[in-house]
Amino acid sequence: MSGQRLAPISPDRSLEAIFAALAERFAAGFAVERPALRTVGREAEFPVVDADGESVDVRRLWQTLLANPQLEPEYGPGPQRNFITGLKGPDYSYALEVGLGTIEVNTRPCADLFEIQQLMAEAVSRLVSAAARAGWRVLGYGIQPVTSPQLRIMSPKQRYLSLFRAMGEPWLWYTVTAADQLHVAVSRAEMVQLLNFGNLVTPILIALCANSPIYGGQESPYCSAREGRMAAIRANEHRHGMLVRPMASLVDFIETVSQSTYLILRAGGDVVPSSIPFTEYLREHGADYTAFLFHEHYIWNSARLRAAYGTLEIRPACQQPWAENMVVAALNLGLVEAASAISALIVEGLGEDYWEKMRLYHQQVVRYGLDAPQPAPQLLQRALALAEEALAARGRGEERLLSPLWRRVERRQNPAQRARIVFRQDGIRGLLDHVTLRPGAL
Repeated sequence: MSGQRLAPISPDRSLEAIFAALAERFAAGFAVERPALRTVGREAEFPVVDADGESVDVRRLWQTLLANPQLEPEYGPGPQRNFITGLKGPDYSYALEVGLGTIEVNTRPCADLFEIQQLMAEAVSRLVSAAARAGWRVLGYGIQPVTSPQLRIMSPKQRYLSLFRAMGEPWLWYTVTAADQLHVAVSRAEMVQLLNFGNLVTPILIALCANSPIYGGQESPYCSAREGRMAAIRANEHRHGMLVRPMASLVDFIETVSQSTYLILRAGGDVVPSSIPFTEYLREHGADYTAFLFHEHYIWNSARLRAAYGTLEIRPACQQPWAENMVVAALNLGLVEAASAISALIVEGLGEDYWEKMRLYHQQVVRYGLDAPQPAPQLLQRALALAEEALAARGRGEERLLSPLWRRVERRQNPAQRARIVFRQDGIRGLLDHVTLRPGAL
């Protein structure tokens, strides 16, 4: 936060004034100046399964993980105050995800990718050891491989039940997916540009990092099933995946987000389902910034601005095989650092309708991975080279973390394409062995 004093929100209830007031408050969450060296933080989700690949209840790991004296339990709000939702430490934390069989490991903001790598290795090593004591597996994979989306594996949080009531069966896809996300510090002056860019490069991330082709014990038509299936959720509102178009300004972003349905809202001490456009709420209540943040949190575009942290959150990649688990963070950061050069590369190579061409490429890579035809010659290779150059310019040696991606491009085989081969040869047992994190390898 900048610490600047904010003007009081105007009592003017016109939507134009409300959008402008919300944009001002939202922008205040970001630094005025671009960071000299961008800080980063990682959110890594991991499926946890039993010996047969079925989803388990990760809450049974809390007591074992609490053997680390630096961790403290976190509890749910209100009536859930006796319900442990995660474990918080000074360097990293564990959080219960939408699905009881998915655990999220979060790092604190870090100066560089190697600091993230060190913290993540410690946190995941403890997690894998705790799971092994229960006879379970932690997977470097982007979706539950056997258990299908269903209500019985949904975490019993009030807001999740309300989202299920608001969205129906499609919400349950969030109980099985596992992403690998990076937060990158951005400034006020560049936030809209980087929001657009983070969405524009979605197909590059998926082409290189898709890893969820098998779910429900069967092969799907997708390299990234988590993106393919979830893209259909409220598709008319474009809540998931790429933005439908680039945003012209922060006010344009606020207005666009506000057109979507206000899925859940706070009513007294409860969270209840809703079915009205958020604009209708604003007409009645004015520029309610807290409500806007609650609404915007449940819009899952590939890149999102997070005012609470002053970051851009980049979301579309699946969890990776552990031996290459840092490639998503490295690629995300490299792309952001090279945003201007890569944007120019895409626009020059694809022409005026570059956004629609990248949206088409997005659909193709979700299904075909690195077999999808590139929309411009050598686009992936040139973007990867620019990202590598930008990481090198940070002076931390982080560019070497991208090396596995060059091998993927050369072989035209991302982790999903490799997982399909393993599954076709050795079935679900072979896939589980292929994606299981081994204690001795961490």
